[in-house]
Amino acid sequence: MKKRIVALFLLVVMTVSVFAGCGNKGIEGTWVLVEEYESDGTKVSSSELKDLGVSEQYVVNGTTAEYTCEAPLMKKPVTMTFTVEQTGDNTYDFKMLGDFVFVSPEVHGNKMTYTVGEGEDSMKMVFKRK
Repeated sequence: MKKRIVALFLLVVMTVSVFAGCGNKGIEGTWVLVEEYESDGTKVSSSELKDLGVSEQYVVNGTTAEYTCEAPLMKKPVTMTFTVEQTGDNTYDFKMLGDFVFVSPEVHGNKMTYTVGEGEDSMKMVFKRK
């Protein structure tokens, strides 16, 4: 009987531990670009981005997001500040100049994604929480 109680207790503790880590942490934190997908599905990996000298990062704190982009053709990093507005479960708008939506990311755990451009010119951007 004791073994059954101990086994049941351990099972409950393990189950709670597994599900405790699955909750969405929201959007706050530092997000680093790790890959891109072109409209035809071609993947640009983290190492390819590094080889190209491309680096993008968002630091989200409360209702603001600080964006930094570095690329070889730019003499210095581009930085912008956005207002963050939650639009639904795990979805957000990053706005600038009042109501202009720059991007609309979706967050699932430690992964943030959004698409820029349209049709053949679109790219899916994938960020990981640092």
